[in-house]
Amino acid sequence: VDADVLPQMPLVTGRIRDVLASTNIATAKSVVAVSDDEIQNLELGLLAHRVNPHCRLIIRTYDQSFTDKVAQIFPYAQVLCASALSAEAFAGAAFGENVVSLFRLYHQTVLVTQYEIEAGDTLNGLLLADIAYGYGVVPIWHQRDAQPPRIMPSDDVDLRVGDRLVVLATIRGLRRIEQGDLAPKSWQVALDQLFSAAAELEAASQLSRVSGCNINQAHTVLKQLPTVFAQRLYRHQALRLVRLLSKSQVKARLLPLADDLTLRK
Repeated sequence: VDADVLPQMPLVTGRIRDVLASTNIATAKSVVAVSDDEIQNLELGLLAHRVNPHCRLIIRTYDQSFTDKVAQIFPYAQVLCASALSAEAFAGAAFGENVVSLFRLYHQTVLVTQYEIEAGDTLNGLLLADIAYGYGVVPIWHQRDAQPPRIMPSDDVDLRVGDRLVVLATIRGLRRIEQGDLAPKSWQVALDQLFSAAAELEAASQLSRVSGCNINQAHTVLKQLPTVFAQRLYRHQALRLVRLLSKSQVKARLLPLADDLTLRK
């Protein structure tokens, strides 16, 4: 092991059975067995569990059938098949995207994927809210032109050609982006009352920013109260819009699409 890799961590070498007692295994919170020998990893995992049954155990394997059997026999361990993880990364890359990293979370492989927005692709022109709630991914980094990048960017950012975006996604999320398979929007916002004419400018700005409609349309809507804002939204979008409008002196409420259709009949 290179000296600059985890320099503060003690390095113990030798046969597993001979050196295990000197590694404070009995009080370890986690044990990670990731050598190139999956049988040796399994042996280490079994020995560690015998000494410390409460530790979090992670075992690296290479064969999927072996992985499945170990996972069934030892449900207390997190068994990771290197070939399966690699296959998911290759599958993500097959969509033409740049998979820069991956990790496991709640028994799922999460792919850290970078996009460069091009004309005609399924991300261009969408708000990050549409991408997050419509495709089921998590935007974590965004950059436009030579501007400083933003970490955990706002839902209100609209993607344009040339933008760079990094998301956390499962292989299913990447597939949905590739196919343009957006989840349907099933919520609207009812606008009941504007408490102050002076607040219209701020309220129109919030309405335009969160929904993506143009500012003139937002002003038109606010002059027709009470009304139901025609644009459909995702639930989290709609909830956020109601909160922001309330701060801008507009009485607004969340409206499921089915309720709205009932009211219109």
